Amino acid sequence: MNTNIPEIRKETYPITSADIDFTKRLKVSSLANMYIQSAWHHAEALGFGIDFLHRSGMVWMLSRLHVKISGAPSWNETISMNTWPKGVYRVFYQRDFEALAADQMEIARGTSEWLIIDLKTKRPKLINADHHSFNAEHVVHAIDSPVPVLNTPVTKPENFTRQVRYSDIDLNSHLTTTRYIDWIFDTFNLDFLSTNSCSEIVVNFIREIPFNIVVDIARYNPEGGNSYFFEFTNTENKLVFFRGQLIF
Repeated sequence: MNTNIPEIRKETYPITSADIDFTKRLKVSSLANMYIQSAWHHAEALGFGIDFLHRSGMVWMLSRLHVKISGAPSWNETISMNTWPKGVYRVFYQRDFEALAADQMEIARGTSEWLIIDLKTKRPKLINADHHSFNAEHVVHAIDSPVPVLNTPVTKPENFTRQVRYSDIDLNSHLTTTRYIDWIFDTFNLDFLSTNSCSEIVVNFIREIPFNIVVDIARYNPEGGNSYFFEFTNTENKLVFFRGQLIF
């Protein structure tokens, strides 16, 4: 990591029993959660946190995330999470991260795109886009390109159904971010997951999913290989909530 990156946030997380799966390895959703927590903390430290936005009737929303995974740390190990803003792209505030093991070997790196949403209009807004935190020169890119925008494959999917319950929701009574990731992994059986590790994930959050909603989950494997696509839709009106991709 280039320690000369302006406004870098560094935090360390222990891997607890709540963060691992049946193989005792860190879950992708847990890795995402550690990154999101660091992003929240950094926004607060930079003066653009939850309280600041709420006073103006606005809120942060993670819109897209792309993570490349190169390591699989285990229970009782620790992760160093480094994250930094890297600019504004259209209406998106971009933020990158890298996760390192205790020996400083890379575990994962990723890029993300966040929106500031006006709670009255439900539309994105740009504020303080000229702040130096979003305009650092020579900023490092963990992943060079913007997060891919995913489309629905034309092949026939496998279908699953889930309903949003108490353990799935956040403080706004919507499906919490990491649960989307858990749900796509839940479509695989343990035999598959015991012999296949995720190397890359892309997620596009399109609409919030409220409590008690029944969600149709379509899983596509268009080329029959190691890449799977996902789409969450409302069972009643077929509105698309989410699209994702896993590469094993």
